[in-house]
Amino acid sequence: MESLQTLLGIFFVLALSCGGWVVWGVMQSRQRKHELAMMRERELTKREQLRIESQERIQERADRIYLDAVREHTGADDGPPRIEGGPTQP
Repeated sequence: MESLQTLLGIFFVLALSCGGWVVWGVMQSRQRKHELAMMRERELTKREQLRIESQERIQERADRIYLDAVREHTGADDGPPRIEGGPTQP
């Protein structure tokens, strides 16, 4: 009977220690899943930021081309031509 209690005690200690490792493994996998989700979100945010910056550069380039064309066709060096009847500057 004494050996049965010793054997059950050893089994109980082993079960507790293995259970701790299982819980640790589950927690690590959840943490890793969360980290991967955060990295994906950062990457999507960075891609969106780069797309917006690219669109801004495209718009600036288009504005520059337009203003250059206006200056070339009007011969004005101070910007686009003024429209008659438009606002006046002092």
